[in-house]
Amino acid sequence: MEVAQADKPFWQRGSFWTGPFLYGIGLLVAVAAGVAWYAIGGLPRGHADYGSLAVPGRQVMALPDGEVRINFEGDATGSGDNRSIQDQPDGLAVRVTPASGGAPLAVDDVPSWLFSSLSGDRGNEPFGKIDVPGAGSYRVQATADEFGGFDSPAARRNVAGTDSGPEITLGKEPWNPLGSPVLGAIVVACLVGLLEMLLLLPVRLLR
Repeated sequence: MEVAQADKPFWQRGSFWTGPFLYGIGLLVAVAAGVAWYAIGGLPRGHADYGSLAVPGRQVMALPDGEVRINFEGDATGSGDNRSIQDQPDGLAVRVTPASGGAPLAVDDVPSWLFSSLSGDRGNEPFGKIDVPGAGSYRVQATADEFGGFDSPAARRNVAGTDSGPEITLGKEPWNPLGSPVLGAIVVACLVGLLEMLLLLPVRLLR
């Protein structure tokens, strides 16, 4: 004798799997998308708009007021779906000081695993960010353990990016609606949730 749907445990009902379960999964995916957006800080853009320098080296760059992102750029390795960016040099460090003199700006860490971008035989990933107190010229210096620190001759040479080997680039902060990462995360979560509801609508109608 067939058991009525109403008499079955909820996990054995087709309406559960095509209803609350699917919408619950959709909600989790939407929340995860919003959290990912907030963690990244927004939509990455213009990673080298303000300039680049080889590692080791230093370069004077014109920076705007506000947040500026620091990125690591290197050669792409591997092939096909296994391509990745060369490893950052051990002890990679960046120092940014006003060209006219003054204390270095605080460099806040941005995890490199948040995202990466590959284009041709080069790629870039986050390194850090700074809060520039005022638009102007700033001296950017990069070094690593193998080069002997910021005071070594190699780290004091004036050298721009070379499009080969390790580089540090400075670019724009990620894009967000109205400049707010929180608002961006909310908008992304809502858009993902709406898209999932539209995709699940045929399933609900065909039950």
